[in-house]
Amino acid sequence: MAVTDSSLDDSIDQRTETNSLATLPDELLLHILSFLTPLELAQAAQTCRRLAITSYDDILWNPIVNKAAAETVPEPTPMRSFRDLYVSLFPYWFLATNRIWFGDTEPTGKLILARYDSSLGSIVAHQVVAVVARSMDQVSFWEMDRDVLIHSFNPVVCLDMNQPVLKLDIAGTREEGSVNGSLVGCGRVDYGKETTMETFAQSGLHSALTLCRALPAGAISDTTAVWPPLRIPAASRARNASSDGFKSAGHAPGSFSEVSQNNFRLKKWAEYHGRTSSSFRAASRIVAALGIGMPFVEHLYQDNMEFGPGPKDITTYSSLVPECYIPTLDKPWQGIFVGDYSTHGCEFLLVTQPDEEHARPLPSGMDWMREWFRGGPLNLAAAATVFDDDDEEEEEEEEEEDGDEDDELHTHATEQPDPEVEVRDAETDTFQSTDTVSNAFPYVRSQDYDDVPSGRLEAIKLTGDPNVPRSQYSFIAPDIGHGGFLRVADENTFRGARVVRAAGHVASRGFREDHYIPSQLIMISHDRLAQFWQAFGHISYYTRVDLASLTRQGAARAS
Repeated sequence: MAVTDSSLDDSIDQRTETNSLATLPDELLLHILSFLTPLELAQAAQTCRRLAITSYDDILWNPIVNKAAAETVPEPTPMRSFRDLYVSLFPYWFLATNRIWFGDTEPTGKLILARYDSSLGSIVAHQVVAVVARSMDQVSFWEMDRDVLIHSFNPVVCLDMNQPVLKLDIAGTREEGSVNGSLVGCGRVDYGKETTMETFAQSGLHSALTLCRALPAGAISDTTAVWPPLRIPAASRARNASSDGFKSAGHAPGSFSEVSQNNFRLKKWAEYHGRTSSSFRAASRIVAALGIGMPFVEHLYQDNMEFGPGPKDITTYSSLVPECYIPTLDKPWQGIFVGDYSTHGCEFLLVTQPDEEHARPLPSGMDWMREWFRGGPLNLAAAATVFDDDDEEEEEEEEEEDGDEDDELHTHATEQPDPEVEVRDAETDTFQSTDTVSNAFPYVRSQDYDDVPSGRLEAIKLTGDPNVPRSQYSFIAPDIGHGGFLRVADENTFRGARVVRAAGHVASRGFREDHYIPSQLIMISHDRLAQFWQAFGHISYYTRVDLASLTRQGAARAS
């Protein structure tokens, strides 16, 4: 019997209808759709009425919101559904997902924790700060050397809840037109547009968030200005230097696929209209709030604050790769630590234990200590050459400056303390103390434990100070195994702790003449380290930051 074209078409239509997703039971259809991303769900909703209805089900969107928020969100308040909640804060959920962010503010940097605040219906981020009390009764002497001071260090690490660093609320993102009420509108979003935020209590101070486009790995070299720099592990990197304030099209993502999920920028500025003030102190408060440098303060003072939009301070932020700060059995010291930096206060560090195949070459400034790292004596001749070369360059610069400014110096001949003296003295003490250190802790290996860790340990500054700024190494222990072993501490303060060779990073103010000097890393526990800065004659502590506690604090204050 001949088969007609019409009967064949009917057969195909019937078979297609039978095999269609729309004919599946709700439970099976929901299970299949649960494997789709939010954008894929939006596309599926455009195919037919059945898929549109099912793809809106909160059974699908509740876990999507929980994953994006990196915590359990029990209710979609203030929205009617979890889908509406997700859409209202799209495409900013990555801020809460990645949680920990650090900025490139020079030189101090900034560490923030972002989360979704269900009580406000907002994505908010607050600065992580540390406070420590100082008193003379908390200073002790080291049993091994009475000339070495040990400052106790028990910081209180918390979130600065007085003022958010960023705050994206549902009403604000809707006003900015980031979405048009439906996830289907994602293709028409202006991803390069600034989203203004209300983060300042002071009138006239403003902030805005902009999305970033990640720079391809092939376009990045050691000299490329990116955040974070190559020494810090990162999922992606974005440019953090621009001659036009990141206004060119190359910096702004044109589609959602171009939006970096690991970088963003914050812009802060002051804007007053028709208001005058002769108060330099008021200008200083504004600048302190914005984080803008002193030249802007002088500008404000000279103009009596009769101005419109002022200079914009732009900070680029990056997330931290969890694999580099979450400890494991093989890498138990990995994490975010807070360290004691004496007069500079507390600073936050990323402590990593890179695999050998992923480890970057040691800084060239550590070359003169390579023999010592391998168990031999310090190469003092090489060290003297390094320091002498820097001293000669510095003297030449000072002579040029003195020649140009003799008259001014005679006019203003008031004595001022030299902030670089301490570092210079430390460099001299490095050589003077070498023999003492070698005699006290001979480089011939003493008895070490059998089961010890291995590999390198690096401490990179997430926040910094005027001498050694953010994103620079603070110290490096090239080998925390048998190869770098010095001794097992038998003094009461550190009894039982392994001590390994390390190099500390020091510099003059403005990160000038930076050097690496010998130090000893005292591995007290997986949550606490100490560093003997041999040239400075003191021991400082580093304590692990409890990130879970910070998250709980943010949630508790929000509720």
